[in-house]
Amino acid sequence: MHRRSPPWGAIEAFVVASRLGSFKAAAQELGVSPSAFSRRIQALETHVGARLYDRGDTALRLTKAGRRYLNRLEPGYAAIRAATDWMAPAAGRRPLRVGVSQSFAIGWLLPRLQRFHDAWPDIEVTLHTRAGNLDLAGGAADIAILFGDGQWPGMRSRRLLDSDAMVVGAPDLAGASIEALGRQRQLEMFYPPDLWRYWLDATGETRLAGGERVYFDSSQVMYEAAARGLGIAIGIAPLVDPFVKSGRLVRLHEGVVRLAGGHYVAAMPAMMHEPPVRAFWRWLLDERARDGGAGEDAAPG
Repeated sequence: MHRRSPPWGAIEAFVVASRLGSFKAAAQELGVSPSAFSRRIQALETHVGARLYDRGDTALRLTKAGRRYLNRLEPGYAAIRAATDWMAPAAGRRPLRVGVSQSFAIGWLLPRLQRFHDAWPDIEVTLHTRAGNLDLAGGAADIAILFGDGQWPGMRSRRLLDSDAMVVGAPDLAGASIEALGRQRQLEMFYPPDLWRYWLDATGETRLAGGERVYFDSSQVMYEAAARGLGIAIGIAPLVDPFVKSGRLVRLHEGVVRLAGGHYVAAMPAMMHEPPVRAFWRWLLDERARDGGAGEDAAPG
């Protein structure tokens, strides 16, 4: 006898709660009351005949059975969400939603984007900018440029650009002594975190270790602050390149450190069947090759 599938609402509750790590946050995202949300989870556990979460402490943790079930569900859930989002505009062209940080969009993507429009005039692109990495599994975008190590569960990814860290500041600081630079404010990003400490440890430079820190959530705003003389910053190539090429910022120390993380093009496997996603993926890697990036197979597969 064919066994009925669990209700979609229960499956969605399970996937969203596992992603957010909180029943409360998941209930808010789905627009249901906490009690109704709990009933969905209980109904799903009853249906599958297994406990999906350990509820013994404050943290929401999947059981082994819950983890196995989630790993099986996520690709299908993402495919359903992606297909539904893709079909949402009932008529006319469906825009390709590209997730990207504001800093990467300004520093690298936007100066090149016209070449994509020239090559693919029938593909409309909308940019979804955000401060951190967005939720591709939840359908937030069709394809994204993410910063990290490339290891995102359930996603296809390929390294797009390496990231090099260097100390930059306003042109009037060029030639300043290391002691004078050490008295400058040190401008720092919330994300990626601890760039100054990473650079200091990698270079062994102890004379710049004691500056006052000022934090920013946008690298472009931080670079603008440095260009206006508010302090010195760890510039990340290629994001800082427009400021350096225009002469608004200059390198102030010979130390250049390759970060462990980099920028990756990423998408859910279900989206890789969509021609606009494949076209944008290939175009990004072609743009990397124009810049002399590492030669990887450009086919998204």
